[in-house]
Amino acid sequence: MLRTIFLNPRQPRPAGVKEKISFLTWRELAFAIAGGIALAGVGQLLGRMFHLVWPVPMSGSVVAALPRAFILLVILLRIDRFGALTVAGIAEVSTKLAMGFGGWWPMSLAVPLLANAAGDLIWWYLRQLPARKLSLILTGGGLCGARMFIALFFWILLMRPISGAGEHLALTLGCIVVINVVLGMFAGLLVSKSVRPRKDRG
Repeated sequence: MLRTIFLNPRQPRPAGVKEKISFLTWRELAFAIAGGIALAGVGQLLGRMFHLVWPVPMSGSVVAALPRAFILLVILLRIDRFGALTVAGIAEVSTKLAMGFGGWWPMSLAVPLLANAAGDLIWWYLRQLPARKLSLILTGGGLCGARMFIALFFWILLMRPISGAGEHLALTLGCIVVINVVLGMFAGLLVSKSVRPRKDRG
C-alpha cells in the first residue's frame, strides 16, 4: 500500500486537497502580478502625462481607461478566480511605491486597491450571465465606473482644492465618468473578440 502511494504520482486525493487549499497557482499569481505592473505603467505613462496637458481631476483616466480595462479583463479571463484583480491591485500599488510614483495617496494607493477589489465582486456576479460577451462588456464598464466613483468619493470626502478645472467642474467630471464607462465597455467588446475564454479551451 505504501509502495503504491509513494510511487504513483497521479493520486487524486492530494491533487484535490491542493486545489482546495491554494488560492492561486504560481502561474496565475505571476500573471496577475505582471498585469499589476503593466497597470502601474499605464497609469504613469499615459494618465499622468495627459493630466499635465489637461490639469483636471481624473483627466488622465480618459486615455488610461481603455488599456487599463483591457488588461484587467484579460486577467479575469486568464485566471477567472475571485481575488485575481485584488492581487493585481496590490502589485500595481507596490510597483508605484518601488518606483517612487506615490503621488497623492488616495488616488495612487487607495483607489487602485479598492477599485480592483470592487472589480472582483463585479466579475463574480456578472460572469454568471449566459452571454459571455455581455458579461465582459458590462464588467468592463463596471470596472471603470467603480474606479471613477471611488476616486470621486475621496475627492469629495477630503475636499482637496481643485485648480484649472474651469467653471463647469461638475459637468466636466460627469463627462469624464461617462467616457470612462463607455471606454470600459468598449474594452470588454474588444476582449470578447480577441481573447478566447479559458473554459472554452479544449
